[in-house]
Amino acid sequence: MIQLKTYLRPLALFLGLISQSWCLLGQTTAISGRVLEQTSREPVPFAHVFLKGTQIGTSSRLDGEFQLQVKSDHLPTDTMVVSSLGYITQQVVVTQHTEIEVMLEPEMKVMDDLVVTAGENPAYIVMDQIIAHKNSNNPDRLQNYRCEEYSNIRFDLNHLTEKVKNNFLLRPFDYIWDKADTTGDGVSFLPVLLVEKQSEHYYRQSPLKRKSLVRAKQVTGLPGPRILEFVEELYFTPNVYENYMVILEKNFPSPLIDNYQLHYEYYLDSTGTGEDKEYTLQFLPKRARDLAFKGQMTVDSASYAIKSISLRFDIMANVNFVRSYQVEQNYREVGSGQWMLAESNVLGDYTVVENSSDLTGFFGRKRAVFDHYVIDTAAYKKAYDGVEVIEEQAGAGDYDESYWAANRVGTLSLQEEGVQQMVKELKQDPAFVSRKNIVVGVATGYVPWRWMEIGDFYTFYSNNYVEDSRLKFGFRTREKLDFPLSGSVYGAYGFRDERWKYGLQAAWRLGQADDTRVGFRFKDDIIQLGRSVNALPIDHILTSFVQIGNTVSRVYEQRWSGYLERDLMTGMVARLGYFDAMMSPTDTVQFYEMGQTHTAQHYRASGLEVTFKMSWLNDNLDGDFYSRPDMKKEFRRFPDLGLQWLYADRGFGGNVSYHKLTGQLSQYLRTKSLGYFHYRVEVGLTEGTVPYPYLNTPFANQLVLYDDMAFNLMHYLEYVADRYVTAHIQQHFDGLIMDKIPLINRLKWRSFVFAKGYWGSLSAQNRSSSYDLPQQTVGIIDPYYEVGFGLENIFKIARVDFVWRLNDTTLPDSYQFIVKPSFRFSF
Repeated sequence: MIQLKTYLRPLALFLGLISQSWCLLGQTTAISGRVLEQTSREPVPFAHVFLKGTQIGTSSRLDGEFQLQVKSDHLPTDTMVVSSLGYITQQVVVTQHTEIEVMLEPEMKVMDDLVVTAGENPAYIVMDQIIAHKNSNNPDRLQNYRCEEYSNIRFDLNHLTEKVKNNFLLRPFDYIWDKADTTGDGVSFLPVLLVEKQSEHYYRQSPLKRKSLVRAKQVTGLPGPRILEFVEELYFTPNVYENYMVILEKNFPSPLIDNYQLHYEYYLDSTGTGEDKEYTLQFLPKRARDLAFKGQMTVDSASYAIKSISLRFDIMANVNFVRSYQVEQNYREVGSGQWMLAESNVLGDYTVVENSSDLTGFFGRKRAVFDHYVIDTAAYKKAYDGVEVIEEQAGAGDYDESYWAANRVGTLSLQEEGVQQMVKELKQDPAFVSRKNIVVGVATGYVPWRWMEIGDFYTFYSNNYVEDSRLKFGFRTREKLDFPLSGSVYGAYGFRDERWKYGLQAAWRLGQADDTRVGFRFKDDIIQLGRSVNALPIDHILTSFVQIGNTVSRVYEQRWSGYLERDLMTGMVARLGYFDAMMSPTDTVQFYEMGQTHTAQHYRASGLEVTFKMSWLNDNLDGDFYSRPDMKKEFRRFPDLGLQWLYADRGFGGNVSYHKLTGQLSQYLRTKSLGYFHYRVEVGLTEGTVPYPYLNTPFANQLVLYDDMAFNLMHYLEYVADRYVTAHIQQHFDGLIMDKIPLINRLKWRSFVFAKGYWGSLSAQNRSSSYDLPQQTVGIIDPYYEVGFGLENIFKIARVDFVWRLNDTTLPDSYQFIVKPSFRFSF
């Protein structure tokens, strides 16, 4: 190491001299300064700063400071443009080596000066009346109504600097820049996705039901998976009369919240006289970093109904990947004095890397027009059939451009019309297809190839104590094939145990709606008892490096099964199946019996499986009792429910008999300003005298990475039980606590607390059976507990858990406390 440093130091000095020489040879002009909000003098982070008429630009940092470097001894223009969503764009005259302070004015109506005398804020008098009339003005107090909507959603790549255009991923596709344009603020953008919809909306108060029927839909462009998540978020239409509005998974207090004085400051103006009189109120969050809106609303002076409202939040609001977000709603009077939503416009300015100096990201825009209202007539009952909130009618995506030309509200811009041609060219470009496949492969582990995907290449090599080096190769069919058959297959070989492993599964979709499936699975491989489905796959390359302590619970399992599965309705599935599973020991595990005087070569269980699952409005539900997609954070109206009955009997050909019942309940709940709460409860019962692989063992985690579903200070197979209850609870505070700490609040960290417990017992018949437990395993008697707290949203994707085990242990390599990281995507 010393010798290496000896060579590196003169090399670093040489490179430094070279870089300084280039700086001297190429003269640069520097422009620096700060961008501040005019009213509060708070810094405006990530504002667009660029020289007018050029692609020379940058963005302000968290503290509002910016610096532009022009590789020339003179400026190409004397005008600098500074813009940010929700602010009035400023143009500033600059000269060489300028340092400037730019004040951005909020893009609201500028009111005349107000004379306020001592006493109550006059805005509060109007707000009290608005709150008093909320119930009568809220459209949801109507018995029923229906309307039609046309919506247009567009996504644009933005801030396209020369550096972005010359990126090696985009360089070969210079023809796409022909479709680029520039906003009035001078920000360059390229439309990449256009979604149009025609829908009918139905609302009924009693019994409460909302239903949307999508009559027609057209998607043009490059709908990547993450982009589609943002598209789904733009479909929302917030009701400002509710106390809280959910935007990008966050609870924002409405400016019309009952206890409005706790969240906002208000400023009043009034215009007009008599029936034309209206109030205009501007509102600001009480504290700059609160999860709240800035904006203004216009209120009818007679009914105190909202006539128009503008809501905005920016990057200070602790919402990931969002620079600014703005919602504008306009209402019109329908029928006898009821104000209903007529038009809604949403503009989101998103970024993937917030601290990028180039600030490349994308705009998400939605324009929705609502008309043909019918209020308080006999409800159209057939429209409410089924549990779905959104139902896409058959053939909704089959309409051609002539239909949309005749039925869309307004016309498409030239940029929107160019999306289709650009996408056609890209899809026919082999260079684009190959780059897209590489990006997909890195993100998912599967590389698309014709009708299939090769992977998971993160499992092609791994290392473990049973196999030493392990090689694997596999592929699966691509999703949403027109052909009803889907499946996957892999083969693997372990060099230490010199044994081949295989896996094969296939499913055939039946019925017009693909609501019935017949499936078959076969697997001959290693499994690890007590490992959750939420953990890294056992043969993932990272698992080879992040293991903690010894693991002696891996066994061979040869299992095949067949099943019939049916969707009973959206979010409800049932499965009936048959299974045959044989477990055999590896060279580090023995199946001891009768006080270790005998060993078994294998255990085999054969029998029936019945599974029922319910997940409210989940249209991607499968019949596997433990499923990794079930771990995804979703806020549903009712808890997720899972029930499973396994019945094995020697009459089916096995040597083990048992009944096993398992039930599970879980849910994510919004807790308004406190964030959100998550719980998961599971109960289980095993009837029969069985060897330990068929008893319940709590999900444990001996990886460095944290596992939400497991006990992170428990060893695999540390405990077994045939009757148990386990409960996991978490309270996530989002930015409620961390945003109150100066300086720390700039990091946008979020805090949470959690507790987990396992209560169980092992019956006398299994304690005294001829089947022995492994040396490190005991039948649980006392409850097991873990508690802790953590920080999440570190670098936008990382989370750190501080975990304490409240039980003593006799295992020599156990811990009472541990810190574990994990990674996840979240707004």
